Amino acid sequence: MRTDWVPVSAAALVTGATALFVGAQLTPRPSGDGELLRLAGEHTDRSGVLAVLLTVSAIGLVIGVPSLFTLFQRQGFHTGLCAAVLLSVGAVLLAAFAQVLVVFRSLTVHDAVTPEAIAAVAGNGLQQSMLLGGFAVFYLGELLLALALLRARTTPVWVPWAFVLHVVCGPLGQAVLPQGWRGLGSVLMVAGFAGVAVAANQQGRG
Repeated sequence: MRTDWVPVSAAALVTGATALFVGAQLTPRPSGDGELLRLAGEHTDRSGVLAVLLTVSAIGLVIGVPSLFTLFQRQGFHTGLCAAVLLSVGAVLLAAFAQVLVVFRSLTVHDAVTPEAIAAVAGNGLQQSMLLGGFAVFYLGELLLALALLRARTTPVWVPWAFVLHVVCGPLGQAVLPQGWRGLGSVLMVAGFAGVAVAANQQGRG
C-alpha cells in the first residue's frame, strides 16, 4: 500500500492546528454572548486575519485527518474513525464561520450594516448555538482521538493526554487559569497534533 501521501497529510495537520492556535490567541473564547461575531463589526483587520487563519486551519485539518488512520490499523479503528469524522465536521464549521466573518466585515466596511445590527445578530440564539456546537464537536473529536490513541498505543502516552488536557482547559481555563496561562490549552492541542503527525510519519515509513 502506498504511503507517500502520509508526510503531506501529517504536515497539513500540523499546519492546520498551528493556524487554529494563532487564531485562538487573537480572539476571546466563545462565551455564548456573540463576542466573536461582533469582531466583524470593528473597522480593523482583526476579523479578516482571523477569517484567513480559520480557513487555513480548516483546510489543513481536513487534509491532515487521513494521516490519523495510519495509527489505527490494529486497535482503536472505529473510535479513531468517529474522531476523524467529528474533527472534519468541526473543521468545516470553522471554515463556515470564517466566511460569515468575511461577509459581515465587508458589510460593515462598506456601511451596509451597522454595528448595532451585527450585535443583534450576534445575540441570536441559533447563531450562538451553532458556534458553540462547532466547538463542542471539535472537543468531542479530540476526546475520541485521545481514547483511540490510548487503545492503539502508537504514540507516546503524553499525546492523547495533551488532547484531554486541552479539552479540560477549554471551558475551565477562563475561570481558573491566570491571565498569562489561558493559552496553555491551545499549546497542548498543537503539541498533540504534532505528536500525532510524527507518529503517523513513522508508521507510514514502517
